[in-house]
Amino acid sequence: MFLRTEFFAKLFFLLSCIGLLLYAILGFYTFQLRYSNLDHVISTQDNFLQEPVRKTEDLLYILIWTNKWHPTVDLEEGQDIFINNKCPYTNCFITANKYYQNENIEKFDAIVFNASTMQNWRGPNTPKERSPRQKYVFHSMESSYTYPICSIHMDNFFNLTWTYKLDSDIPHPQFQVTDSTGNVVAPKRNVIWNTTKYNVTNYEKHLTRKRKAMVWIVDKCKTLNNRLEYAIKLQSIFRYNFLDFDIFGCGMFECPENICYRLIKQDYYFYFVPEDSEGTDYVTKDVIKAYENYAVPIVLGNADYKRFLPEGSYINIKTTSNEALVETVKYLMNNPSIYQGFHSWRETYVIREVTLEKGLCDLCVKLNEWTGISVKRTFRNWWYTESLRERCIPGGAETFAEVFSYVNESRH
Repeated sequence: MFLRTEFFAKLFFLLSCIGLLLYAILGFYTFQLRYSNLDHVISTQDNFLQEPVRKTEDLLYILIWTNKWHPTVDLEEGQDIFINNKCPYTNCFITANKYYQNENIEKFDAIVFNASTMQNWRGPNTPKERSPRQKYVFHSMESSYTYPICSIHMDNFFNLTWTYKLDSDIPHPQFQVTDSTGNVVAPKRNVIWNTTKYNVTNYEKHLTRKRKAMVWIVDKCKTLNNRLEYAIKLQSIFRYNFLDFDIFGCGMFECPENICYRLIKQDYYFYFVPEDSEGTDYVTKDVIKAYENYAVPIVLGNADYKRFLPEGSYINIKTTSNEALVETVKYLMNNPSIYQGFHSWRETYVIREVTLEKGLCDLCVKLNEWTGISVKRTFRNWWYTESLRERCIPGGAETFAEVFSYVNESRH
């Protein structure tokens, strides 16, 4: 009896050991399987959370050209500026570092030359070597009247133009007009404006408190077109007719900028917008100061404003005389319902500034989609449409050929 009990005890112990061993093996296998799956999940999540792979082999490298007068550029280097602004193409990389491509300027896909930073366009101030595949891009947000290009070497130099002019390869106006659905309406060479007159009840509170005729906040005192001198003359005509025309800045009235803008909205019917320079299609964002502060802009420039601003939203001085302008201002101030019609566009359009980032997006699009290699053979004549003779002699001339190109009317 004792032996039988001892036998079953040993058998039970042996089976228990075998069971424990099998349980340990099964547990270890399960742990390995789960750990493997967890590692796969973590790896998958890590890959999902990482930014999209940026393929360096198809990047287009853009160099912003610098010189001894302007050795630095206030611009974020790299590709992020295109990605963060959700550009249609994000495979562009921008830098002002000439040594980024192992000191080889020819490796850049495009080089951008800014007119306002190039004080001299002579050979030593431009790249010494040029790859046939490179795109040389002329960029300017300043007027051609202020920065005419005199050097004859700039003809047959640029492949693309990126400026405020509407016929540029990459047009970059300082502001744009969109409709209620967000579509860009202007600036364009041909615009069909909605001229329906809407009720402006929503804006009436901003229009009925005004008491003064016109104001101008000057940000640049000396200009080639002497706009300040003209404004002072116009101011005297307004005062003679018992109309206020206040000028802030340049030794006239002074006030902090934010207070000045509040005064526009509160007190003034009209805002004076003389451009700081002449030039086809040159319309600056100063006009936004008027629109944002519920004043009607009275514009003075060399552009065809029908391509830029909603019809019936502004007064163009060049289409009238100073005396007729005074009478128009008087009439509109005395007839609120007609004056309010100048604000009817607000029910249809939105006017906002075009940023540099938008321009960079357009540049990247052009570099991706345009594969041409042609150059602007008559670039100087396109950029500055008047005669270069008076603007360029003797500046910039090194040879007889250059002097001849300035004085010969047939070549402008």
